[in-house]
Amino acid sequence: MQHSTYPHRSLSRLFTLCILLALLLAAGRPALAQPIRIMFLHHSCGQNLIEQGGVREALTALGYEFYDHGYNEEGLRLADGSYTGTHFDVPGDNTDPDGFAAIFAQPLHDPPDNTFSHLMQYDVIAFKSCFPTSNIWDDYQLNEYKAYYLAIRDRMDQYPDKIFIPVTMPPELPNDSDLEAAARARTFTVWLQSDEYLAGHPNVFVFDFFGLLAGSDNFLRPEYRVDEYDAHPNELANRTIGPLFVAFIDQAVRSYDTGEPRPTPAPATVPPAEATEPPVIAPPPTAGVIDDFEPAADHWETTAETGSTVECGSETGVAHGGATSLRIAYSIQPGGWGDCGRSFEALQDWSSNTGISLWLHSDGTGEWFTLMLFSGDPDEPTPFEVDFETTPESDDGWAQLAFQWTDFDKAEWVGDAGLAEIDPARMLGYGFSIGTGEGALWVDDVALVTGAEQPPSTSATSPAAPVATTEVPAEEPGGEEEEGAEGGICPGAVVLPLGVLGIALTRRRRR
Repeated sequence: MQHSTYPHRSLSRLFTLCILLALLLAAGRPALAQPIRIMFLHHSCGQNLIEQGGVREALTALGYEFYDHGYNEEGLRLADGSYTGTHFDVPGDNTDPDGFAAIFAQPLHDPPDNTFSHLMQYDVIAFKSCFPTSNIWDDYQLNEYKAYYLAIRDRMDQYPDKIFIPVTMPPELPNDSDLEAAARARTFTVWLQSDEYLAGHPNVFVFDFFGLLAGSDNFLRPEYRVDEYDAHPNELANRTIGPLFVAFIDQAVRSYDTGEPRPTPAPATVPPAEATEPPVIAPPPTAGVIDDFEPAADHWETTAETGSTVECGSETGVAHGGATSLRIAYSIQPGGWGDCGRSFEALQDWSSNTGISLWLHSDGTGEWFTLMLFSGDPDEPTPFEVDFETTPESDDGWAQLAFQWTDFDKAEWVGDAGLAEIDPARMLGYGFSIGTGEGALWVDDVALVTGAEQPPSTSATSPAAPVATTEVPAEEPGGEEEEGAEGGICPGAVVLPLGVLGIALTRRRRR
């Protein structure tokens, strides 16, 4: 299935825009008489940032030569991205604060025969510790880290013609640390950016990788996690922060050359938890109703490709309850796709509920659709999907569907980015994706449900649920006795013409 453009912002489009921005910036800059050579000493998190964040490509577009060095086993990588088969002999492969202090204490030799001498062959030297460094277990260790970096700074001061960029370490996960250790990691990274460390040292610039990755609890933000046990920032994190790293390096070079103000990574570093303003979370919809489409609204967006079309909007006169429903008219060509969705003005907290229900009317049977819910980070929501099929019940009148949160699977096209599971406490929007075919689908009374409550029981012929008889035939008397009839909408839910909460069954993917 293809991806939707709402409210999820396509990672590939964002990545492309970042590269284009770098090219545009390069077009407006004078050509360098001799390319500035940048070295980044790192381990696996740094390599992921380079590769998934487009760092080498963007810096090259700006006229720099970007080199990097990982573990000794991998060694030096040239500006074109190729490995040399050589390394800098990093002592013990140690890039913790004590390891860097040992490196910066090495003598400078020409030709180079130690790590420090190799690093000093470059104009800009960036270096980073890995996430275990964020496990700062007591104040003694915190003060040790500060002492190591003061010694490193003293050595950097001896080479004012070089630019040094210490990169703060990534944060840890709750399963591998605790709140006190994570808070000390925040304290350390804030100190590195303070005037106490930077003032009077114009060739030292600190990139706050920690601050861009950590939440207000000082752990790796949930949307940036691979899972709860792997602290490597995921692809979403690297694609988001890579362009910021590039911009920071470029600004550091220009700031050093011109005396402009120091660069600051954007967005700004997250302050400590007690000073963080929580995101605005709207209360659950009144009486569990998410959308009853009364009055008509125009906040629905559509996307279609490969010759397909989708129209999505309110329609008066055809409704399960009230007078208005959402009508989705579609013509999806073979190999094409289309979708229709909306985002909320503020985060919705649905955590006190166990699922979602909706009423459907269709102009045919056997058509497959996907209901999508968007959850997580407001800037990069994660889409979750469940499939359903139109049936004779929805063709004849209005049929109800209900899904548990556990029925929703993370969209395959997202890969490792975003949440692993839906977070009902952070809901940002929902929508529908349409398979091949042509027709129309009406949706009404989208609501939240719990295991202790049943959805409102309203038949298609009740006074509270008028139906336009010219377009949607009313159910025949006695239809309520068909509760046990075969022909459910999909294996993941039960058709609920009587308003009975569907029981989750074994799901299958859309054909």
